[in-house]
Amino acid sequence: MNYYVIIETDQGYTITRVSTGKTAEMAAKEAGGILVDDALYRSFEEAEDALAAFPSPFPEKAFE
Repeated sequence: MNYYVIIETDQGYTITRVSTGKTAEMAAKEAGGILVDDALYRSFEEAEDALAAFPSPFPEKAFE
């Protein structure tokens, strides 16, 4: 079963799919990021809802 995780890349937070047989850490690395949330989301939409509650990775750009 596939699931989704939230990762951080140089561009900020994003969501990536974890394929069957892979770990969340492997998927994050393949996507060029690091795992920032250890939750496993069943759908992209569920991960999107969780991501919306995350603080900005770039607070200095909040008022640009």
